[in-house]
Amino acid sequence: MKIIHIVLGKANPERMNGVNKVAYQLATAQTRLGHNVTLLGIANSLKKNYPKRIFKTQLFLQIKNKLALNPKLKVALNALEAGTIVHLHGAFIPEFYHIARLLNRKSIDYIYTPHGSLTEMAMSKNSLVKKNYFKFFESTIIAKAKKVQLLGVNEFSYLDNLTNKASKCLIANGQDLQEIPEYLDVKKYESDPVFGFCGRLAEFHKGLDLMFLGFKKYIQNGGPGRLELIGDGADRAALTQLAKELGIADRVVFHGKKFGREKYDLLHKMDVFLHTSRMEGFPTAVLEAAALKIPTITSEATNMNDFVRKYQSGFLLKENSPEEIGLRMTTACDYHQQQKLAKMGENGRKMVAQEFDWQHIASQLIQVYSA
Repeated sequence: MKIIHIVLGKANPERMNGVNKVAYQLATAQTRLGHNVTLLGIANSLKKNYPKRIFKTQLFLQIKNKLALNPKLKVALNALEAGTIVHLHGAFIPEFYHIARLLNRKSIDYIYTPHGSLTEMAMSKNSLVKKNYFKFFESTIIAKAKKVQLLGVNEFSYLDNLTNKASKCLIANGQDLQEIPEYLDVKKYESDPVFGFCGRLAEFHKGLDLMFLGFKKYIQNGGPGRLELIGDGADRAALTQLAKELGIADRVVFHGKKFGREKYDLLHKMDVFLHTSRMEGFPTAVLEAAALKIPTITSEATNMNDFVRKYQSGFLLKENSPEEIGLRMTTACDYHQQQKLAKMGENGRKMVAQEFDWQHIASQLIQVYSA
């Protein structure tokens, strides 16, 4: 099967861009399954500054004129043969509107994955602009798509409020267990717990303000330990200032952007992983933590809670509030002191292996393409 993935970017797994990481993993898994996969990247440069990969990649410069496509990209799309399947990754991307129209004219089927951009919370940000854009452009992409892949139950359900013309399927992100290092050392629980986060430092989106406020309440209740963050972003300075204002700066560590083994080494040292997002598609960082046998504290918006509940691999936030976050951190600390976290961690690894293997996810999407 000839498969074309299209992203805004280069599908570089060593960047703080979840959509690009997912497209990379999916293209890799589908290539390993024996399919002919090419990734088309719309980027701000043609420099091939990404690791070696097993699938073909073509880069096209992003042009300022959003009323047209890069002519070279248009030529490449016009050259696609009948029977090719195109998979669009991302939402509110003007280029995708033009691509969808061109594919329709050529009678080439495409799949569309908004990657969490169409949840209720995501649509509430800049709501007037988004609603108008959705009405005139995004809704057309959805209506003509052979299938709309939603990553989580929140977005799957909410899409019905936006349009009744979507042919939907619910398929989550995956995790490649082969890329997770094996750590032979057994965790010791005599020391204070290390709580952690890994991802883009986007205060509102990732709920990092709620996390900091929750951590303060945890400390006020006598909680020991520290909070470590891996990643970077536009809100790092604001979060650094917030930590000072809350009086928790001496207990918060910013590691900055880390990739590969260095990132996994830092994650491995964490006892509990937090993801208190207000809106998400399906966060791969939570899957990485679970694969490393780290219990998690997750908000409902992560779309992880049904799985965490099923496998008893972490602590669920009944509501995404500082009070609730502080309480769950206290509970996690009690488990840490009672040496009960190891079993939850084993459950998390089992969850990833059984539910989120990329080969399994890729096969599910191949079935969607074939249909």
